[in-house]
Amino acid sequence: MTTVYFSKVLRAPLPRVWEVVSDFGSLPMWFPFVTASDLVPAGAPRQVGAVRTNQIDDGTAVVEKLTELSDRDHRISYDVIGGDAPVRNYSATLTVYEVSDTATCFVTWIASFDAAGDAESVAEWVRNGIFRDCLAALEKTLLPTAAAS
Repeated sequence: MTTVYFSKVLRAPLPRVWEVVSDFGSLPMWFPFVTASDLVPAGAPRQVGAVRTNQIDDGTAVVEKLTELSDRDHRISYDVIGGDAPVRNYSATLTVYEVSDTATCFVTWIASFDAAGDAESVAEWVRNGIFRDCLAALEKTLLPTAAAS
């Protein structure tokens, strides 16, 4: 099993970051390569057990299930349960922490999985192609809001 960890300080306040990442249907807003995310049940983006099917810009799809959502701990966990991702037994957790003396937050994202293919290249793709790039896109999406705060 491979484990990937990434962390980043975002220039946005925790409440705004948590508002976006805790919405299980919000990926098209901050994942640059997700063109649509269909949620079942529809209209339940914060319901543990909800399933999202993410349409990827290359024509593939990834199906994920929300396994935990904690407003107290600002933590969201999900599993990949189907689709075209080169992983099996994928489980991930994203946690947002307040940085007390600034209007920023610290985000950690960790995933464990079995790679379908070369484990090193899949881990690199998860770390940089997903975690790094998507958190950078999230920060860019929230910057106008962060600057107004």
